Amino acid sequence: MIIRLPKDEDKHVSDTYDIARIMQKILFRNNKISRAKEYFWSIGFDKQNNIAYIELVTIGIANRNIIRPPQLFRMAIAKDCDEIVLCHNHPSGDPKPSKADIEFTNSMIKAGGLLDIVVREHIILGQDSFEVI
Repeated sequence: MIIRLPKDEDKHVSDTYDIARIMQKILFRNNKISRAKEYFWSIGFDKQNNIAYIELVTIGIANRNIIRPPQLFRMAIAKDCDEIVLCHNHPSGDPKPSKADIEFTNSMIKAGGLLDIVVREHIILGQDSFEVI
C-alpha cells in the first residue's frame, strides 16, 4: 500500500534524521489503529534524493514481520529507484535492533545488490527515538 507523505513534509530529504522524522509521523498516523503491531515500510529515492514512494510492505504481529525480497523490491523496480531505505517500528518502544533485524537487513542488502538497488539503511523506530542498521 502506498503511503502519502505528511502534508507538512517536503519530498527532498537531507539525512537519516529527516527520514526518521517523516516515518515517526506516519507511524503515529498508523498507530491510531493498532499500537501493538509492527509496521514495515520501504522508502524509495530518485537520483536527486527525493522520496519517490513510501510503501507499507506489511503489518505484522507484535514482534515480527515476514517479508520476502519480491515484496520489498517490487515498488523500487517499478519506480526505477536506485536506492531504498527500510524502516520498521518496534511496538515495545525500544529501537535496539535484534539479531533477526540485523540478519534480515544483511540479506536484503545482498538481494538489492543482485538488482542494482542499494539498501541505504534500515531505520528502526522506537517510542521517541530510532536506531539505524
